[in-house]
Amino acid sequence: MNLRKWMKLFGTTILIGAIVTVIGSVCIQLFNPDFRNVEASGWLSYVLMMALIGMTFGAFAHMGFFAYLMLNYIARSIFKRPYSWVAIQGFLALFVLVEIAYWTYDTNFPAVTFWLVPLALLAASVLVAWLKVSQTSAGAWIPTIFFMVAITVMESIPVFRTGDISSLMYQMVPLYICNAYQIMQLHKILGKPAGAQAAPAAAK
Repeated sequence: MNLRKWMKLFGTTILIGAIVTVIGSVCIQLFNPDFRNVEASGWLSYVLMMALIGMTFGAFAHMGFFAYLMLNYIARSIFKRPYSWVAIQGFLALFVLVEIAYWTYDTNFPAVTFWLVPLALLAASVLVAWLKVSQTSAGAWIPTIFFMVAITVMESIPVFRTGDISSLMYQMVPLYICNAYQIMQLHKILGKPAGAQAAPAAAK
């Protein structure tokens, strides 16, 4: 990965974060009676503020992405058997899903949150992993699911403490979409041909 590719990935990621955050927040506010009579200048200020927040989400997701790449590199050098690291990632992904249920059960979140959020996150992650595998190899299944589940949740930990489902979705969805974009671009940036046998633990 050279500087030009990194700058392109970073720029696109923060742009995606801004767009997703603006669209999501505007759609929510359209149903807010307090915003129906807001002047155009007020809406413009609101959109700009949401865009800046979304860019922050994108930058945060990018930091998490490179943190995972570093973790993956170190782990592959420690575990001599590649499938050991893959198994650990699978266990950690499952553990994080259970932790989500623990964090949200019997809290200020809606009652269905403790099972709906982990299930939705797992289903969406399996979809991303399926797309990843279709472009690389079967070895990308578990690493991709781990990245989409564990890293996204790690980046969203502060909002789990709010007890507000709208705040959770407001932050978690842009982060998830940014992470999905990055993991789907990784093998293209590294020049891995479709169908090549990628290293199982690298999610390339």
